[in-house]
Amino acid sequence: MFRFASVLIVLVILAGPAQAAGSPDFFAPRAGLNADTALYLDAWSGQKTAVERLRARLKRAPPPADAYDDWSFLCDFEYHTSQYTRAIADCKKAIALNAHGGDANTLAIVKLVADQPLPRAHGSARLPVTKGVHVPVTAGVYHGMAIADTGAQVSVMMQSVAKAAQVKLLGASRHVDSTTAPVSGQIGLIPEVKLGDAVVRNIPVLVLPDAQLTITAGKETISLPFILSLYALADFGRIAWLDHDKWLALGSAAPHVFPGAVPMLWHPNGIAVPLQGPCGRWAAQFDSGADISYLYDNAVSLLSAADRTGIVKAKRKIGGVGGVVEQEIRRVPKAELTLAGQPLRLKNLDIAAEPKTGEAARLGEDVLASYSAVVFDFRTMTFSISP
Repeated sequence: MFRFASVLIVLVILAGPAQAAGSPDFFAPRAGLNADTALYLDAWSGQKTAVERLRARLKRAPPPADAYDDWSFLCDFEYHTSQYTRAIADCKKAIALNAHGGDANTLAIVKLVADQPLPRAHGSARLPVTKGVHVPVTAGVYHGMAIADTGAQVSVMMQSVAKAAQVKLLGASRHVDSTTAPVSGQIGLIPEVKLGDAVVRNIPVLVLPDAQLTITAGKETISLPFILSLYALADFGRIAWLDHDKWLALGSAAPHVFPGAVPMLWHPNGIAVPLQGPCGRWAAQFDSGADISYLYDNAVSLLSAADRTGIVKAKRKIGGVGGVVEQEIRRVPKAELTLAGQPLRLKNLDIAAEPKTGEAARLGEDVLASYSAVVFDFRTMTFSISP
């Protein structure tokens, strides 16, 4: 069996890692940090005034040393918050500073959706969840399942599903990075998706050939007809996985945050939360589309000395929209960690090479199944857990 690590679609990879070795801790106090660095981190952390303060800083001379990262953040943030006109201008500024970043991919999509109706979510719902974070949805005459994927930066559909969902095709995408390989297809707009009593409209979507969303490794095949992105879910303001990953609650159906809530931040690949170990703290991307959590090399510094002694060399097969690849990795038999004040005990964890974006781990569906409630509040940018 290969590990289905993610159906992640990454539209923007920052040239300057969000938290590479030696860079500031997103969750640390800002005292002592360079003012430009602190402002950049505040913007990623979702502070309401930080984005406009960041824009004002970019207009002053001399420009900040991390000006490309700042413009790239604005490009990505404004696309995902449906500020399409601003996104076009800011993506162009990012590209002028670094033509080899992912901003050209974002710009291509924003130009296609700029004149379309804006995404809107309405209502609330409590939906049953089956393995693989599948939830029942209706889109046009499509009545089936969608993956509720906090690691997907754009929704994705098979061509056959897009036809049934009455997707309005707008034009070809550029190459879009995925977990395993770049992909390309058609950009469209889903008019409406019903999730129980909740509705989200005008969702940008990447439409791919059915065969490209059918992943096969040996005798195992996984079909991905519809992936619902982080931002389609975040439009409801609050989402929660309940009863050990048996239910997904949207909007007011989701509980409010619990005591011990911690800050949550936007991340180049979605959202991130603080992961605490015996030897420190680091940002971890939360990717519900990953069936199994895993660590990156920089997370080893979080582990206790006892846990580190068990690390061995290993191999894994990882599947995603771009296909299946085999990687040489390391593996740790167990890790004793803390997430939002609650114990997190993980076994047989893969340790992959540190990503360009610098996070220490990718937390997946196995973490959702470990707790009675996992709550993401996008209005307050907080994350909490009930054991």
